[in-house]
Amino acid sequence: MKVLLLFAFVFLAACAAPSKIYLVRHAERSKEPPENPHLTMAGQKRAQDLAAYLKGKNIKRIYSTETNRTRETAKPLSEAIGKPVQIYKNDTLKALLLRIIESGDNTLVVGHSNTLLPMLDALQIKHQITEIGDNDFDNIFQIRVKKKSLTGYSFKLKEDVYGELSPPVGDSTVPNSMHK
Repeated sequence: MKVLLLFAFVFLAACAAPSKIYLVRHAERSKEPPENPHLTMAGQKRAQDLAAYLKGKNIKRIYSTETNRTRETAKPLSEAIGKPVQIYKNDTLKALLLRIIESGDNTLVVGHSNTLLPMLDALQIKHQITEIGDNDFDNIFQIRVKKKSLTGYSFKLKEDVYGELSPPVGDSTVPNSMHK
């Protein structure tokens, strides 16, 4: 009987509802201080838009690098849901992803233009976006994580945008309001 109950528990755990990981780049940054800039007013607005976008998504964990711009991007959601922002280092991306996947919790990760796509690549997830430009701040990558066996997971990616749209890659002259 105990073996049957254990098998049932393992089976139910393996079939549990999928979790979601949301990856975003920090919002618009200022130039001050040069070594660790804060968000601009537009960046602060985008951080609020991110919190609104993720409202009701049952986020249980929030991760950010230790820079001002990433922590400030995560802050409105952190305050809204009462979850602390946990700091990670860029050189621990694979370990971080594994920890998030195994937790089964819906999670936000705030990173940088040079870390988001490598995270998707580390999970061997095909993605349409191949470059995140210097003035590109509106992407959000939603990874649906589903345990498919006792030892494996499947991933499904949804690429979306939130807040005011960024200019197309390579176009820094067109105001954001010109883009749909």
